[in-house]
Amino acid sequence: MRAKILVGLLFFPLLALGAGEVAVISPQGGTPYHEHVVAFLPDGTLVTARGRTIELWTPPWNSVARTLTGHGGNVSSVAVSPDGRYMATGDSDSLLVVWDTGTWEPVFRNDEHSFTVWALDFSPDGTLLASGAFDHMIRVWDLSLKMQVLLLEGHKSWIRSVDFSPDGKRLVSSSCDGTVRIWDVERGGLLETIKAGVDGIYRVHFSPDGRFIIWGNYEGDIKFYDAATLEEVRVIHNPGKPVYALAISPDGSLLASGGFDRRVRVWEIATGQLVAEFSGHTSHVWGLAFSSDGRYLASSSKDGTVRIWKLP
Repeated sequence: MRAKILVGLLFFPLLALGAGEVAVISPQGGTPYHEHVVAFLPDGTLVTARGRTIELWTPPWNSVARTLTGHGGNVSSVAVSPDGRYMATGDSDSLLVVWDTGTWEPVFRNDEHSFTVWALDFSPDGTLLASGAFDHMIRVWDLSLKMQVLLLEGHKSWIRSVDFSPDGKRLVSSSCDGTVRIWDVERGGLLETIKAGVDGIYRVHFSPDGRFIIWGNYEGDIKFYDAATLEEVRVIHNPGKPVYALAISPDGSLLASGGFDRRVRVWEIATGQLVAEFSGHTSHVWGLAFSSDGRYLASSSKDGTVRIWKLP
């Protein structure tokens, strides 16, 4: 088993780091060029991973509370169940692991995907887990049965993100084939395919109220589609093209975006207006996550760091 090496956190007063920024973390493992992932647990604990190791950082994020090992490949995705009971992680060797957050023991392991597991999401009731991978496949797992219950096929390239609708009846996915697809979870069929860009679509989400499907594309546009009619209702022409990362605040009021230009932007969903912009990363922004109380935003970058921002 790999040695559990705790890497220090650089923590400075807010004014010393610039407006909005409260912490800079360098997760252990791998190199700065290994994509690392971020998520928040309900209690504010930050989950980071780069390389094969997962670290749990407790507020104010100046110490590692726990280090998780067990992945043979670089950790490429993470998701936390809505009730915080489970956390799922995927890696570049096709392994999917579900952890019990009470004991931090694995309760489910599977390697049926081929190569990297890029995308994970829990259903709203926490009973299902969707995973998408380099093999173009989306698999839906029943956690009580510990088995696959759906195999969704249709994408022509890597699956980059998956997201359940708030009622759990639909699943939206994005891919490097430039499409967004909507799936019927109850019946297992494809409902719609939308040509969403000329290149890969890295992140797609349902808004928490279920009104919109939102994604960012390689051209730098952030598009809002009506989730019922699938008609385009708004476009934000984001200057940070391409858009690699998106996250929606828990209350559904804010949308965060990040990408090639190294900046993190926060938009008001109701109006599409820019409400905050953060700089500090020195390379692409790959991942974003809001804390459960909506007060903080974490961003991960190809520069090898995770930065935590206090929202206005």
